[in-house]
Amino acid sequence: MIRKIKIFSMLLLLLTSCSKSMEDETPISKSISVTFNLNPLTVNVEPLSSKARVQTRAANTADVVSSISYYIYNATTSNIVAKGSSSYTPGVDAVPVDFGKVTIKLVPGTYKVIFYAQGKGKGYFYANNFSDKLYYDSYFKMSDKEVFYYTGDLTVSAESTNFDINLPRMGGLMRLNILDDLIPDVKKVTVTISEYNRWYCLGSSGTDLQYFVTNTYEATLGATKMDVFDYYVTRPQNITVTIKVLGVNDVVLFEKQLTVPIYDNRRSIISGNLFSTIGNKDLTITVNDLWGEDNNINL
Repeated sequence: MIRKIKIFSMLLLLLTSCSKSMEDETPISKSISVTFNLNPLTVNVEPLSSKARVQTRAANTADVVSSISYYIYNATTSNIVAKGSSSYTPGVDAVPVDFGKVTIKLVPGTYKVIFYAQGKGKGYFYANNFSDKLYYDSYFKMSDKEVFYYTGDLTVSAESTNFDINLPRMGGLMRLNILDDLIPDVKKVTVTISEYNRWYCLGSSGTDLQYFVTNTYEATLGATKMDVFDYYVTRPQNITVTIKVLGVNDVVLFEKQLTVPIYDNRRSIISGNLFSTIGNKDLTITVNDLWGEDNNINL
């Protein structure tokens, strides 16, 4: 009888201990499915002529961008917890299913996020030193690429799993629009652009002044006129544009250097007559915000 009581007491003590241990455990959060709906089509613009804001929207995401990427990282440690991308070649590949929608698993909590999409332009925009975390010297490098970009804080919970992310256009467009007809002496036109092409996303400034690069491009000459020359500049800054008109054997017929201001979501347009009166050129720079009125700057 005494032996039975001892065994019962031991079992009761064991059960009590297990129960208390289970009560003391902290529940481990489980990953939940989170969906991001990316929208690079809604662009807020403050026209130069007023304080009113204008909003535009295209038909669908694939009409504007062909590549979407994201980084989600810990707000304290900067460790990357999720990253990915989706892209296609317009006119060659089919648009990916659910292009513009990202669904991933995340543990409830607060994160920092970076989403960006790439549109027009013949150049590139890519991330450097983004392997396992964001470092102080993690940066984006860019050249002639239209970019839509968002960064901010995000809190995931069981009640908050679906997010709409608007991606404003970052940077602007430099356009060279020559109005007059070509003349027989003109064999080539080059456009040299000097700009800051690195952007440190964790830094306080938009560009690193140490990385100033210069590249030269050849404009396309049509049968009677020079084609419009477009170049996308990522991040607001002042760029230097040098236009050279060349003849036979690359003899320089005309050369002009301009300082062109670049603003977010605006076109800076250089226009005027270039060929008809070599040596006496009337060029202007226009800052165009796409939907508001132009601001003409006489040189």
